[in-house]
Amino acid sequence: MYLEHRARLTILKAAVDYALAHPDGPPEFRVSEDGKSFFFQGLAYHVLPETFHDGIGWLRKQSNFRRYATFWQQFLWGWGGFYLEDRAEEEFEWMAQDSGIPAGEIPTALEAFDRFFPIAGDWLTTPGSTDIHMLKMVPFIFQGIGAHQRRIQYNLVDNLSALRPSAPYTIPDLARRISCAVDFLL
Repeated sequence: MYLEHRARLTILKAAVDYALAHPDGPPEFRVSEDGKSFFFQGLAYHVLPETFHDGIGWLRKQSNFRRYATFWQQFLWGWGGFYLEDRAEEEFEWMAQDSGIPAGEIPTALEAFDRFFPIAGDWLTTPGSTDIHMLKMVPFIFQGIGAHQRRIQYNLVDNLSALRPSAPYTIPDLARRISCAVDFLL
């Protein structure tokens, strides 16, 4: 799962770089002849899947797309690939500080995986009676790092229950994720 998400990050970074290099759209597909050899301008782009073309088109329309790859790297490995739904506004503010994307645009940045890597349903899901709104397939160890990040951000080092979540399983879910990361590190 970790390697698959790393590959997605790499593709997203390449898409950002491509959108920056070609702000007006892809190069026209054409064959040029210099008398000695042939080369195909724009061939690499035109053989990519339609979902990638659609994703690039969507990406260019976003005002802060330049920061999306960095945002997603921080979201996956620093924030554990999730946010707490009942505290989304506060968490998006923290993510904005880390990424440079305004908090109001974080929900749009979170759409990037759905745009580039479409799956049945959405990439982000809430698994049951919890406030954890998480990206599918993020290893539990990284979710533990994200849960620990919340413990620090909300100053809950001694007691997670001081968080007072709106859903009944949020505290046990966060505790389980922290325990997994600790067990891995031991």
